[in-house]
Amino acid sequence: MYKTIQPARSGAQAEPISVKMQEYWGIIVRRKWIVIVSILAGIAVGVGLCLILPKSYRSSTEILIENQKIPDEYVKGIGGGNIEARLVMIQQQVMSRGLLGQILEENSLYEGLIQRDGLESAIEKLRKGIKVEMVRSPDLRKQTVEAVNISFADENPMTAMKVTAKLASLFIEENLKNKEQLVTGVSAFLEQELEDAKRALEGQEQAISQYKTKYAGLLPEQIEGNLRALDRLQMELSAATDLLHSRTDKLSSLERSIAEYQASVAPGVESDGPKFIRKDLDPLITRLRQLEQRLTTLRAEWKETYPDITDTKQEIMSLKEQLGEKYGASFMDDAAVGNQDSEPTGRKDLPPDIYIYLRELKTQRNDLLTELSSLKNRRERLSQLIKETERRVEQTPVREQELMILVRDYENRRKNYQALLDKRLNAHVAVNMEKRQKGEQFRILDPANLPSKPESPNYLQIMMAGLLGGCGLGTVLAFGLDHVNPTFRRREDLEQIPGVRVLATVPLFTATSDHVPVKRRAELSASKNESVVRTPSTKSVPHGGLVAKWQPGSIAAEQYRMAATRMVLSIEKRLSTVIEITSALEGEGKTTTVVNLGYTIARDLGRQTLLIDCDFRRPALHHYVSLSARAGLLDLLDGGAAIEECVSMVDEASCSIMTVGRSRGELNELGRIEQLRELLPELRTRFQYIIINTPPVLASATMGSLVSLADEVVMVIKAGSSPQHVVQKAFALLGLTGEKYAVLNGVDEHSLPHYLYGYSMPYGGDPVVEETVAR
Repeated sequence: MYKTIQPARSGAQAEPISVKMQEYWGIIVRRKWIVIVSILAGIAVGVGLCLILPKSYRSSTEILIENQKIPDEYVKGIGGGNIEARLVMIQQQVMSRGLLGQILEENSLYEGLIQRDGLESAIEKLRKGIKVEMVRSPDLRKQTVEAVNISFADENPMTAMKVTAKLASLFIEENLKNKEQLVTGVSAFLEQELEDAKRALEGQEQAISQYKTKYAGLLPEQIEGNLRALDRLQMELSAATDLLHSRTDKLSSLERSIAEYQASVAPGVESDGPKFIRKDLDPLITRLRQLEQRLTTLRAEWKETYPDITDTKQEIMSLKEQLGEKYGASFMDDAAVGNQDSEPTGRKDLPPDIYIYLRELKTQRNDLLTELSSLKNRRERLSQLIKETERRVEQTPVREQELMILVRDYENRRKNYQALLDKRLNAHVAVNMEKRQKGEQFRILDPANLPSKPESPNYLQIMMAGLLGGCGLGTVLAFGLDHVNPTFRRREDLEQIPGVRVLATVPLFTATSDHVPVKRRAELSASKNESVVRTPSTKSVPHGGLVAKWQPGSIAAEQYRMAATRMVLSIEKRLSTVIEITSALEGEGKTTTVVNLGYTIARDLGRQTLLIDCDFRRPALHHYVSLSARAGLLDLLDGGAAIEECVSMVDEASCSIMTVGRSRGELNELGRIEQLRELLPELRTRFQYIIINTPPVLASATMGSLVSLADEVVMVIKAGSSPQHVVQKAFALLGLTGEKYAVLNGVDEHSLPHYLYGYSMPYGGDPVVEETVAR
């Protein structure tokens, strides 16, 4: 892979700046006087402002915010929220109309303004002069406010200091007032809230008590007892049911036995036996039967060891002993167990044991009947108790939910009451802390100073603003003027015109100094084989515009060679070609283009070339070379000289020049052009290329006739000079129908492709050069 190394260019960068930036810079350079005047105007305005604006002195003071001396873990102070919010509130209070009016009155500020515009204007001006800034902690994580900086600006430094000191004292006073009001308000508020919370708590306690009283037995804490009671009652019901079944079976057996005995005894009693003997019942017997029934009932419910059962047995034994003593043992047995009827005395032939056994059976039957009645009653009571207990258990979740709501509200009210109580106690401690000056305090750290230097006007800023403003204004004006009247500056701009073919873009070229010795120039001219010719050599005085001869290695000469090559290649089929080179306005460089293009076609391409100067009013070809012929075109047209006498050779090249010459009579340009038309066929036989230097299109009326003589017309346009609409008008006046040729002259060399520099610049040092503007 090949690597191209470009030779260093002395005094410039190897790689030029971008074309766009160079274009902008070129605009500024072209309009440099506008930019310079604008800068000077901006500086003058800045100087005037520095002299006119009044001086202002600013005095400042710093107030330190001291935290409370007792740690927050022990006593939590009543700070009133965020310190920044409190400072903003204090600032608004200090900046109020009343306090600022007091400051105006005490310091006699803005008396003229008050008389002219009123008090409100003075207060507003005073408010604008006050500046309050918060000084934060350097710790980026906390960013707490540690101090407050207060400043005031005035034309009088002493007044500024007094007002600043007054503002600092007002800040401290307002802070104390706010803290006092805050502490008092917080204490009163907490007392009222605590009283309300206490009443609400007591009401909730009373509601819970009433609820527990109303739903006793249904409460959640009683569900365990109810469940145990339910288990016990179910066990008792099961036992009572089993006992009832057992006693029922036993009663059935007794009934059968009694029926059998009665069947065997009753016939004798009914037929032969005596009547039953009825006796009045003894109260002791009645009491005995009651005790026996009670004993039966107790045995159905309790064990034999139950105290009531024991007492009942003892009382029964006592009554039996009394009845035995009174009636006898056998009679008492019959009376105690009978149904208040004496058993019929049987026949004397029946055994007495039968009647005794029958009485015992009846006694047992009566006892069983009493016991069964008691068991049934007990079972009914147990069933009712079970149902009641089950109802309580079922209703317990509902009551639990209701009680939970009451208890929850009670807990919330109790917590609220406790929190308010703690806050009230803390508020009392905070009040005592403030009274002893142990809380947060504002203290003046730096008293108000007497300023010695004015704060404004800032001379440096004003001058910099004037300078930058002038630069900006000049740049805007330069770009504005450039866009108001646009010109062609680059090849691309010219190629936007339809049908225009740009032959070359010739930069502003340089020429060697005329003061180089002739001998040295001759030596340099002899080196024709060198790629770069630094100083040409000729017997005539060199002209800087003929760069194709004197500076063949320059970019301009290369562009002329490019234009000549393109022109020759496009018309090489013709034996002879007439080319007219013109411009829209004068000073575009058409004459320079004629000389360099003709010289290049003759010397480099070996074509016989004739240069004719037809700019009768301002001829210029004779300025480029030293001519041997004294006659010219007018002499030839008047018939006063031959063609050979009017043509001069340019050194050894096959390039000839025919100047305007001298007119012997009246200069009739249109007539001369017609004479030239008749002369051209003869000239075509002698020269392959005839290049005519014509007057500007818009400055002469002869171009309409001259253009008809030419085979090709080339328009020379000076970059950044000819307005675009003027060039387009010139093309329109020429009435060209075919391809239009143009040469862009005077192009900034930095806008050309960068590779042209490396090709055209020599290795080593550059010659001493001076800039030459193409004519």
